[in-house]
Amino acid sequence: MIRALDIERDVKAVVIKYKLTHLANVEIAVVYNESTRSKAIARIWGLHKVFQIVYGTKPLYVIELLPRFSKLTCGEKLKIIAHELAHIPKTASGSLRPHNRAFWRDYRILYKLFRCEDFTSLLGI
Repeated sequence: MIRALDIERDVKAVVIKYKLTHLANVEIAVVYNESTRSKAIARIWGLHKVFQIVYGTKPLYVIELLPRFSKLTCGEKLKIIAHELAHIPKTASGSLRPHNRAFWRDYRILYKLFRCEDFTSLLGI
């Protein structure tokens, strides 16, 4: 697994640029996992509230990009990033939002906001 610091920087930059306040209060890491056999393109992981309390951390999320991600166009990659970020609820509690109405609303908002120019790191993957 490789930490994708360039994509993390781009995610943090768009959070600030588009004033996505609920995402500004959480730590979002991005990793690229080339050693999986999963058919998925990406996954998101959240640090459960009990671990946040015990270890004194703020909400933490990890976006795991899988090998199929690198074969996508920039526009398709933006959809994946928007999809994974839409799983983070407005409460940003460490939990993950299922594919419900609020998820799809936020996904559409994020996808319409994001541009390839915002994610220069996606052009090289």
